Amino acid sequence: MANKDELVQTARNPWWQGAAALTLVAVVATAALGGFGQAKSKPLPEYKAGHRYQGGALAVTPLRAWVARYKPGGRIDAFNPKSYLVLQVEVENRTPRSFSAFGYPQQDLILVSSKREPIQSDLLMRSDDHSVAGDLHPRLKQRIDLVWTLPKNYVYTPQATFGVFARAYKAKAYLNDEGAWVQGKPAAKYAMAVQDLRDRAVAP
Repeated sequence: MANKDELVQTARNPWWQGAAALTLVAVVATAALGGFGQAKSKPLPEYKAGHRYQGGALAVTPLRAWVARYKPGGRIDAFNPKSYLVLQVEVENRTPRSFSAFGYPQQDLILVSSKREPIQSDLLMRSDDHSVAGDLHPRLKQRIDLVWTLPKNYVYTPQATFGVFARAYKAKAYLNDEGAWVQGKPAAKYAMAVQDLRDRAVAP
C-alpha cells in the first residue's frame, strides 16, 4: 500500500512545474523540513468511488473513471487520434470565496502513475454541458470531468490510483501577511475502476 512518502517523493517530478507558486513553495519547504515523515509514516487511507473526502478548502467525491478516444461530449478525431483518461468528480468549494476550477481541484486531485509520479489533469470540464470548467462558488456542489491526455504507448489497466492533497487556511501565508489556503500533506488516495470505452465512436 502506498504511504505518504511515496506520494511526496513524486511531488518533485517535472509534472508539478505548472502548479501555482504558492503550492510549490509549500510542498518543497515541507519536504525539506521532513514534514512528510520518513519510512515510519502511516499508509494513506484508501477509498473507493462514491466516498466523500473533505480536505479543508475542497470536498471531493470521485464517482467514476473511464478511458475513451474522445474528450467528454466529443467524438473521435480521425486526423489526430488520441486517448483520454477521464475522472468524474463531485466537488464542493468549502471556502467563503469563489475560486477557479483550474486552481485547487487541478492541484489537489492528481493521477498517480505506476511509477508513483503525480500527474495533473490537462483539462477540467463541466459534466453537464462539457464546457470548460469555470469558477467554483462557495457551498455549491458541481460535477466536473478531469481529463488526462494519454501517451501513444498507453496500455489499458482496469484500475487507476488518484491522490488527494489536503489544504488548510493560513492567516499569514504571504510576506505581506495575506491569508491563503495552503496545500499540505498527501491526505488520501482512491483506487478507481476504469471503464474502457475506446470501442465507442462518440460519447454516450
